[in-house]
Amino acid sequence: MAKLEQIEKHLRQQNLLYKVVDLESEAFTVGDVVKSGIDEDEVVKTLIVRANQGFVALALRGKDRLDFKKVRKLLGSKAELAKPDEVLKVVGVPIGAVCPVLVGIPLYFDKKVMDLENVHMGPGDLMHGLEMKLSDLIKAVGDYLIEDLT
Repeated sequence: MAKLEQIEKHLRQQNLLYKVVDLESEAFTVGDVVKSGIDEDEVVKTLIVRANQGFVALALRGKDRLDFKKVRKLLGSKAELAKPDEVLKVVGVPIGAVCPVLVGIPLYFDKKVMDLENVHMGPGDLMHGLEMKLSDLIKAVGDYLIEDLT
């Protein structure tokens, strides 16, 4: 459960390079982010899913869609996207601002994310984006799993 200030503090403490990008207006969707000039191929979205064992975060490329057959096989038959009020309660930020760094719940990366070099993601703030190398993101998140989610 982290907002931009907490995420930046965490990244500075770990000596990781990152850039905060001003999006000029609130960005709730990948389309909103792309309108700000961000390369769609580098966008990583973090979705919150309610699963049998509780909430989990799934990070995938912005242009990809979850394959719910794969997600339900992995997380249980009742897995579904969390509602906006649940996202706010579980991770402390609205949909569109969720960051995999300091997310506070189990985190899964889609295997296609691992092919990226640079990534742009929500930083706990709808007015900004967070840009960094994937290798630094992996260091910043700590524990995670890689699965085929799309």
